[in-house]
Amino acid sequence: MKQLIPLLIFSLFVTACGSKQPSPKLTEKNKSATVQPDNAVKNFAPEAIMWETASYAGNLGDNKNTAYITNTYAIWGTYSNNSAENGELKIKFLIDKASFCLKLYEYGKKIVKRGDETYYKISIRSDGLEPLQITARNVSDRIFISEIDAKKIIELFDNGNQISFSMVTDSKTSPSTYTFTLEHPGGFKEILSAH
Repeated sequence: MKQLIPLLIFSLFVTACGSKQPSPKLTEKNKSATVQPDNAVKNFAPEAIMWETASYAGNLGDNKNTAYITNTYAIWGTYSNNSAENGELKIKFLIDKASFCLKLYEYGKKIVKRGDETYYKISIRSDGLEPLQITARNVSDRIFISEIDAKKIIELFDNGNQISFSMVTDSKTSPSTYTFTLEHPGGFKEILSAH
């Protein structure tokens, strides 16, 4: 019986330490939008692999053209609109043979769906290069980038330098801006060639 009491106390301690821990908050230090694991505290090891192959098959139930390339780790940035100033933004890339898309999550979890905007004006900056100016459309719940512009972005990925994205909608009712940075975007072509 005496051996059972310390075991019970230890079990209660372990259970209490693991339950309902608070989620990390965005601080001024990490608001600069870095790439980080979805389920980790927002610290990032730069040598981590940025890209991975995933599959739509689980959602669609078929195996045709289901592979796509996405970011291995969550990309965090900020957004501003009528209801938020520098709110937390999560970005997911969805790139397959037919499309190059970005999925935006306001508050880190609410998907940005099509509103009254016609297009997104996107400015992409990389060290030592002229800014790339493109436009894209949100036709459902993701921003579609044209094939020509996608090739230019992939070239920027493969330079391996930091890339900053700034996106502005032309919405009349709720204009929004989205900004984020990829610290180490290299290695995309290797994943693409294996895809």
